[in-house]
Amino acid sequence: MSNDARTRVLVVCPTEYGGQIEHAADTAMALAVDPRVESVVLLSRPGADAYLGRPTVEGLTVVETVPPRRTGGFGPLRQGLQVLDLIREHAQIRRLSRLAGPGTVLALDSSKYPWPGLLTARRDQRTALFLHNVKPHHDENAASLRERVLRYLELGAARGVDRVIVHGEDQKRTARATVPGDLVAVTLPTSTRIDQAATAESVPVDVPGETGTDSTAAARTGRGLTSATAEPYALVLGELRANKGVELAIDAAGQAGVPLLVAGRPESAELGQLLHDRARAAGGVEILDRFLERSEFTQLLEGAAVVVLPYTHFDAQSGILAKAVAAGLPIVASDLPSLKEQAGSHEPALFADVRDTAAFAAALRQGFDDAVARGTRAAAVTQAEHADWAPTVDAVLGTVPTARGTGRTTGSGR
Repeated sequence: MSNDARTRVLVVCPTEYGGQIEHAADTAMALAVDPRVESVVLLSRPGADAYLGRPTVEGLTVVETVPPRRTGGFGPLRQGLQVLDLIREHAQIRRLSRLAGPGTVLALDSSKYPWPGLLTARRDQRTALFLHNVKPHHDENAASLRERVLRYLELGAARGVDRVIVHGEDQKRTARATVPGDLVAVTLPTSTRIDQAATAESVPVDVPGETGTDSTAAARTGRGLTSATAEPYALVLGELRANKGVELAIDAAGQAGVPLLVAGRPESAELGQLLHDRARAAGGVEILDRFLERSEFTQLLEGAAVVVLPYTHFDAQSGILAKAVAAGLPIVASDLPSLKEQAGSHEPALFADVRDTAAFAAALRQGFDDAVARGTRAAAVTQAEHADWAPTVDAVLGTVPTARGTGRTTGSGR
């Protein structure tokens, strides 16, 4: 196969830490080792390379030119500067797409670009969007004006690309109502290349506007992990948002008498305070409310007796569930169809209505007791072939240029 027949890919992920950049990095790595691909550029914010451990994969380049987040300053001025940053971001992506040349695929790991056609510099370049939020994080029935506007712009991104990629058939059915064009469902992979490709440990990343008790990277590192993991525990892990039902899991753990560790960065100071209040009332619940380095995240996950996924109205697939399945850990989850689909035949897995405190408490008690009795710990996962990434790679490379906004394939670009 000649270089002329191979594809260049630009993976765009405007974040520098957490599950989203990990998904983007794994996607970029899977693409880079595919014989159909000539080269891959992962575009992100400063700090992503260090957080990922500076992964070394032939054909992959990490570029950190997305403007840093602005979280401080006078409100209207900050918002104006954020708009200017977004314009700069569009210009940078377009510049890289021009350098990448004809036939390049732009794989967007974010729906923050309402007019994705502006990102491509050539008519024969293609755009694919990973739509992680088929439903919004907020409750649509109680959405503010700002949330409605942001949702409108997000859906604009889904309607303006050549292909939308979602995780799972349940998500595809939901997305079909708002995505008229080429829509593809792939299973969220469970394996990862990051740890194998990293040449260094992830390093502390300063998180602007962090709402937890430890506000600097130096203060956060390693704090609280030893005491929190000394005894068997159930685990709620990841960024703490209102749609994740964490407060309901806390209530259920208190009722069941199951030791629960809640670890992650709260989306707001108000939510963080709410969780602390519920934890004090429940008893036996510990809150580690801060950003977690990648190595800390792995340590907490692999030490858990059972992983708890108490999602409420946010009917989505979960990166935490994917990691738990890969590690062979027991799970207790809310009975959302998308979570059941993602878990598939994984065992042990228990599902219950998280809004029914007694039912979820019973499932949590059973799952925790069974795990402790078995002495369950995370299994060593060695998936060197990473075959579960093949559908994702095929979905990106199979993107065909369309008449934007219509979903109609054109014969020669757009």
